[in-house]
Parts: sequence; structure tokens; C-alpha cells
Amino acid sequence: MEISVQRMCWQAYPEGKTRYQPLTDNQGNIWKNEIKHNVTAEGIEQCFNNPPSILYHYKMKKLKISVYFSIFLLASFAIYGFFIEPLKIAVTHFWPDNPVLKSKLKGKTAIHLSDIHTAGIGSKEKQVLDILDDIKPDFIFLTGDYVKWDGDYESAMRFLASLKAKDGVYAVMGDYDYSNSRKSCRFCHEKGSGRFTDQHNIKFLKNSKRDVLLSGRKITIAGVDEKDEEQKYDIKGADIILSHSPLFFDTIDQHNNALVLSGDTHGGQIPLPAWIWTILGYEKNAKYGCGLFTKGNNMMYVSRGIGTSHLRFRLFRRPEVVVLHF
Repeated sequence: MEISVQRMCWQAYPEGKTRYQPLTDNQGNIWKNEIKHNVTAEGIEQCFNNPPSILYHYKMKKLKISVYFSIFLLASFAIYGFFIEPLKIAVTHFWPDNPVLKSKLKGKTAIHLSDIHTAGIGSKEKQVLDILDDIKPDFIFLTGDYVKWDGDYESAMRFLASLKAKDGVYAVMGDYDYSNSRKSCRFCHEKGSGRFTDQHNIKFLKNSKRDVLLSGRKITIAGVDEKDEEQKYDIKGADIILSHSPLFFDTIDQHNNALVLSGDTHGGQIPLPAWIWTILGYEKNAKYGCGLFTKGNNMMYVSRGIGTSHLRFRLFRRPEVVVLHF
């Protein structure tokens, strides 16, 4: 009787034979997914005449498990993306394959920082300063967006004042830095004055370049200013070019031999295919999300940045400090 009833139920539930094994206890009860059917004429009749009811409960249980798992997964991603990854700063080491730079900067180390978007000296900013203190770079290169949109310029100035490097700190400004045109002047000048600020020792390059002598070797550092996109850039002969927007790379002559450092994209903050960024109107992310790009003899490194914009969220796009080894 026991065997025949199992066979009947398998026939009534052809899926069951491959998905689960009916179990029969010593009292002759058939168990299927914790739904018990007594081996009686009534139970056998239910097996044949009403199979969807048992399958319905089985499928609903699977659906609930899937829903709960999806909720758990989404909650985990949300917690990680909002509260953990934005504070997990990665240190990326990069050895530019440029013989001229290797010759001029042999043995030197530089730090590239971008898109800090600071609102004060918090744990994220302290991490950056600790990294700088450990590495003790010869140069620091900054590629813009030190504040949030129309944000706290005083906090940004305090952070910039903390940056020290043996051979100098060089910088350009980004679009967020110009979100308050009056306050943006504070990066270079004293408040209410045309005098250069003494709050920091950073050399801002606004469509200009500067020669640096290192033991008889000259290196030229140029800066492309975010505000004056129509103005011609003075980058002729530059070894290192700082540009907030990576789209500047489209305009560079492929016969140049320069290292371009850029930011602005934040690495997208989340990984999306290029065609989605294009639809959203973010050409810079579609073409130059993050990492290394080449064009002729030129190369460009796009940093994922330190801070975030629009939404304090990162997923698989950790903030980074880039260490350049020459």
C-alpha cells in the first residue's frame, strides 16, 4: 500500500520525482515539503484530484524564500554602499611607462588626489592625511572639486593647508569649486584682497604651466582650468598635465609625450556599461570612467576620487589615492 501510494503521488506530481523525494514514515504517512497526507482513500483521492493545492504551497514557499533573500541582498548592498565603501579608501600604485618622465623624475614619488568634496576634516580626510604621512611623496597633484556644490570652502582650505610635499603641491580647480564664484577666489587670494593667500602652499595652475628644476633636470607641469573651456591651453612642452575633466584628453595632440592626471567621474560610483552613461548624458563616464587610457605617446590616469557627488553611495568603485612611482 505504501509503495503504490508513493507511485500514485509521483504520477500526480511528475515534477516531484525530480525536485524532491516523498518520504513515508512508519505510520504510513507521506510527507512532501512538510505537507502530510494520511494514507487513506481520501488522501489518495486528494493526490489525484487536487494536485495544484500542494504544488501551490510548495511554490509559494519557494517564492517567499526568494523574496526574503532578495530583500536581504538589497539591504546588504545598501548598507555597504552608503556606509562602508565610501570610507574604504584604496591606495592604487601606478608606474607610468614613459621613458622621459622616468629619466627626469627617477626615484621620485607623487600622489594624485581628486574630487575630495570635503565638508570638514572627518574620518575620510584623516585617512588621506595618514596615507600621505606614510608615503611622504615628493609631489602632490590635485585635480579639482575640493568642496561640495556651494559647500564649505573654509573646510576645504583647512584640508588643503594640511597637504605637504618636498617638491611642491600643484593643483587645478573643478566645476564644484566654481559653484560659488566669489568664494572660489579664496583658493588663490586673501578674502577681499588681490594678494595671494598664505593659508596654503599650493600652486594653482589656471591654463598655465610651471617649470620645476630637479638636480639640473627640468620638468614642466601644466594645468587646464575647468572654468575657461574656450580658452587655449598653454600645455606646449608639458610633461605632466592636470585637468579636472578627462574629456580634455580628446583635444590633446597624439604626438605629445605627456602624462595627464584627471578625475571628475568618481569612477561612476557604481559600475554601469558605457551605453547607459551615454543615455544619461555622462559622456565623460562613458569614455573615461576610471583608470589608465592612452592616445599616441600620451597616457591619462583618471582617478575614482575621494568624495562623492549627488549621492553618498559607492558600490565596487572605492575611493582612491593614486601613488605614482617614477
